[in-house]
Amino acid sequence: MTLELKDKRILVLGGSGFIGQHLSRALINRGCFVRCFALEKPEAVNILGDSEGKIEWVTAEFNDTARIRNSLTDIDVVFHLISTTIPSTSNKNLKADLTDNILPTLSLLDEITRSDVKKIIFISSGGTVYGMPEVIPIPEDHKEYPVCGYGIHKLMIEKYLHLYNYLYNLDFNVVRLSNPYGAAQIADRPQGAIGNFLFHVLNNKPIEILGDGKVIRDYIYIEDAVEALFSVMLYSGNTRIFNIGSGEGHSLLDIIHIIEQISGSPVDKIFKPGRKEDLAVNILDIKKAVSELSWSPKTDLVTGITLILDSAKNNFMKS
Repeated sequence: MTLELKDKRILVLGGSGFIGQHLSRALINRGCFVRCFALEKPEAVNILGDSEGKIEWVTAEFNDTARIRNSLTDIDVVFHLISTTIPSTSNKNLKADLTDNILPTLSLLDEITRSDVKKIIFISSGGTVYGMPEVIPIPEDHKEYPVCGYGIHKLMIEKYLHLYNYLYNLDFNVVRLSNPYGAAQIADRPQGAIGNFLFHVLNNKPIEILGDGKVIRDYIYIEDAVEALFSVMLYSGNTRIFNIGSGEGHSLLDIIHIIEQISGSPVDKIFKPGRKEDLAVNILDIKKAVSELSWSPKTDLVTGITLILDSAKNNFMKS
């Protein structure tokens, strides 16, 4: 499917993050005007590359309503990727999860209803909004019982989008994204298992595994995820919510085995106690996206991890 993206004016909320940078670069490459809203500009340019200078940056707190209002000027589509928490830490301060994510989003939606924005696309969480799955793979109409504050605030925003559609005819789509991975995600941080594992391998450090390593998740290569976001942006049908993932499950031990195969050497592992919010399995049913968006993931996990290492190893080792 040929996507007509050229000359669209896009606001990416959370443009300095992993997904935001990949999305922004791809939008620029497709001929779009891109305005990124973030707390600060990213220091690294390994994702944005030669797109730097072609993106208009707005640096402010998400709760700065005046800056949000100005950022919406002459914008066609808004991508909402901002989240101040991650699943593993969100239960530690549920009030902050509410005040830092829900309330600013409501202000955003109020401003959008007074603007010329044609559509908002919200990046939700396919890994947390459903909670304990009753069926695998998980379809979009599955019951939603999140077990972490992160999943609750994502689900709340989804519900508010439905409300604003009902009250103000706000056009929107929700993308329930699985676990994205890709170039420049390599880092020693709690979110992004593949990037975290590769960080430790490249630094000759043991990989820390929470639990027995058999937790199964759905991982999607970032370029496949971005292509799905393009398709959602141009979608004009009646479906509001799409699962976007690979539709396949892999355990943490599977990922380590793949890394060992690619690197040709064994990986040291340290097992630590698991977390209550880490459910045993989460695999998304993506049939609706495949059917209605004419989209499907192209990159299998072995290829994806190989691409990350090929693109990052030289620069990473130098640093």
